[in-house]
Amino acid sequence: MSVASEYDHAEQVVADVALLQDMAAGRLDEQRVKQAAQVLLEHRRRELPSVSVAVAARLLGVSRTTVESWRQAGVLASAAVKRRRHEVTIDSLVRLQVLVDELRRLGRNRELRDYVWWSAQDSADYADGKLAEALRQLRAGELGEEYVPSDEDLDWARHELDDPAPEERS
Repeated sequence: MSVASEYDHAEQVVADVALLQDMAAGRLDEQRVKQAAQVLLEHRRRELPSVSVAVAARLLGVSRTTVESWRQAGVLASAAVKRRRHEVTIDSLVRLQVLVDELRRLGRNRELRDYVWWSAQDSADYADGKLAEALRQLRAGELGEEYVPSDEDLDWARHELDDPAPEERS
């Protein structure tokens, strides 16, 4: 490492440590606390960017087969730089662990694999902009013809809303 690059690295480390010390002492406003949290996150990500499928399975409390199927389906992201053959990123593992913990809290243990899959599909649709675009179209009234109810459907709905319920007729 050259003196210049060591200096740059040391300068960044010193600034990060000073920021974290201020955070620990309670001297930061909300924006600076967020900045300090980002510093911590970056350091932790660099420290352990990915884990093996076996470790992920143990952390999530599911089988290796389940983790492998989630990895292959894209629910868990595969690591870009791998030390071992099958690894997942810490970021995707953390996101999934939050979801799995919430599903377990709600008593969804039996259907965990399916709930995670559907949730991941919803997230993928949102991430690639499909959901955001669909919501924009809905708000703007730009629904495609296949989603607009026919005149007959509208007449039927109006009739149902205007007509009292059968038990109220008697």
